Amino acid sequence: MPETIIEVSQYKGQKSLVINCTQLGDSFTPQYKTAKQKRAVLDEWCDFLRSEQDAFDELSFCTKMPQELFDAVCCQRNLKSLHIKWGSYESLDALASLSSLKSLFIGSGASVNSIAPIATLTGLESLAVENFQKISDYSALSNLQNLKSLEISGDGLSPKFIHIESLEFLRQMPGLTSLVILVARLKSKDYSPILSLKSLTHLSLPPQHALFGLFDELSALPNLKTGLLKERAEIYKKSKTLNF
Repeated sequence: MPETIIEVSQYKGQKSLVINCTQLGDSFTPQYKTAKQKRAVLDEWCDFLRSEQDAFDELSFCTKMPQELFDAVCCQRNLKSLHIKWGSYESLDALASLSSLKSLFIGSGASVNSIAPIATLTGLESLAVENFQKISDYSALSNLQNLKSLEISGDGLSPKFIHIESLEFLRQMPGLTSLVILVARLKSKDYSPILSLKSLTHLSLPPQHALFGLFDELSALPNLKTGLLKERAEIYKKSKTLNF
C-alpha cells in the first residue's frame, strides 16, 4: 500500500502516494487549528503539483478534493492511476491532459457537469464514476475502446440513485471484462445491450424488475464468473426492488 502523507514536507520522492491534505483539524489531525494553517497545506500541494509535473505515477486522495486541487493534480503528466474518494469539483476539463492514465476512480461527483473530458482518455483500462447526479447520458464513454473495467454507480450509503438514459453505448465496448452498475435507475429499462458483452467475467447490476426477465440470459454469458449475478442470484428473483 502507498504511504499516506499530509504535507509536502513529508514527501520523500515516492512515485505512489495517498495525499490527505484537506479536512484537517479533526481528531486525527488536531495540530491544524486555524483556517490559515489548513489553507497553507492545501496551497503548498497545489503549488507542488503544478511545478513538479513528473513527480507521480499513482495518486489517491481520501479527503475532500476541491476544484483547485483537482486541477493541480491533473498537471501530473505521468499519472497512470488516480483515485479520488470524493470532492466538490464541477469541471473535469483538466483530466484531458492525463494522456498516460490507465486507471481512474472519481467518487461522489455530485456536482460534475460533463463526462466529455473522461472520454478523451483513450488509454484508460479501468474507470469508476460514482454519484454523478447531473449526468444521465454516458454514451461518450464508448470512445474508451481500451477499457476493460467500467463501474457507474450512485451513492450506496444514502442511498442516492443516479439516472442513466440508456445502455446502448455498451454495444460499442466489446472489450469490457468487468461491468458494475449499482444504485442506478435505467430510464430506458433495457438491459439487453449487456448481452453483447461476451468477454464479461464480472457483472453486478441493480436488482430491478426491468432485468428480471433477462437474468437467465445474462447469467449465462460465456465467460461470467463473479459479481452479483453469480454470487447473489437470489436478489434478482425477488419481487421487491432492493437498494443496489
